[in-house]
Amino acid sequence: MRTRTIFTCSLITGLFLITSCNGLTTAKTTSTPDPCSKEVLETVVGDFEDLKNELVDLAAAAEETPVEELEPIVLQMLNLEEEIAGYEFPLCAAKAQSALYSYSFHTEQCYLGQYAEYINQVSHPEDVAYRCEQAEIFEETVDLMLQELKEMIAAK
Repeated sequence: MRTRTIFTCSLITGLFLITSCNGLTTAKTTSTPDPCSKEVLETVVGDFEDLKNELVDLAAAAEETPVEELEPIVLQMLNLEEEIAGYEFPLCAAKAQSALYSYSFHTEQCYLGQYAEYINQVSHPEDVAYRCEQAEIFEETVDLMLQELKEMIAAK
């Protein structure tokens, strides 16, 4: 019995020494890159601005195009909307991506609604007007979210 007690005490003491020494090692930095580093955010902001500008250009073209010729522009908007939806972004840019997607969706729906009214000869001006108003609101929101990201970059 006495040898068992000595063995158990030795084992516990040994484990205690091993675990207490383990905490004395110097902390190592991880090699995991910061998903919201300055470089990543600069890339994301640049990409989002490019996508927004492309959408603004498409909306300007749609505004100048007769309603019966809107189909190719609406299809381009839809492709851009899918590109925005599939864009991989860091979590810190989620609000900006969401606003950009909402802006693209409502812009596409605004002009799709106008084209659909022409094709179907059915008028839903309230729905179209709502989508167009939402597009304007989300365009402003995108600008605000991009400004927030730029401020994050400046703070790094």
